[in-house]
Amino acid sequence: MSETPWIILTLRRTGGTSLTTFLAEISSYPTVGHEPFNVDRIYGQITRDFQSTGDVEAMEEGISDALSTLPNIKHCVEIIPLEQPRALIDEAQKRGYRFMVLTRRDEARRLASLFLAVATGAWGPEHAAKIYPKIMSGEIEPTPIDLKNVRHRVRTDFFSIGRTLSLLRNREIDYDWHLFEELYFGDTPIEEQARSIATTLGVDIAPDDARLSKFSKNEGQKSGNIAPYVKNYDEAVAELRKLCTQ
Repeated sequence: MSETPWIILTLRRTGGTSLTTFLAEISSYPTVGHEPFNVDRIYGQITRDFQSTGDVEAMEEGISDALSTLPNIKHCVEIIPLEQPRALIDEAQKRGYRFMVLTRRDEARRLASLFLAVATGAWGPEHAAKIYPKIMSGEIEPTPIDLKNVRHRVRTDFFSIGRTLSLLRNREIDYDWHLFEELYFGDTPIEEQARSIATTLGVDIAPDDARLSKFSKNEGQKSGNIAPYVKNYDEAVAELRKLCTQ
């Protein structure tokens, strides 16, 4: 099997950053950074222009140009205008990308983690290591969670991932669906799963490859530790539990 570029279609707080970092290290295709179509990232101008003009044809041309060098892509489908994931899927399909979907079984916990990241400004372990101690000492006070936004966020994210799955099905695109809980905490060792994923991309990884160990030992930011310092966190979680089902 020849190697292919890949695209991960996901939502925030699913462990996509760690998976992307590992896959980028073993791939011979370029990786242009996480979520490159976000407004502040390398291809953000495409998104900013589309938000300003609504010009679908220009947006499609921009995405086509961006994928011309076959960069590996991790894309969070709920962030940018819904027309762009459709164009991104179409262009990636034309170029023979391997598709992966990454979600989290416990949607309430995913969104709770997201709201904590927004409240604290800590979006990964490195940020957390700097920010959490300042919050715990009282030097920094987290921003309260916008409880009015909870229901909207739940609906938006459910719609975004559902539409993504419909697009893949309608185009008869073969894809691998990974769950955060199974990938990082499942019965099958993460190193074994990582090698299996690599194989689907046409990359052979030896069992003793140091990159596997690095991936498996990558720790999360333990956002739950900071939850008691966010005043209305419990209220947000209670609402999420009402709205989300596993």
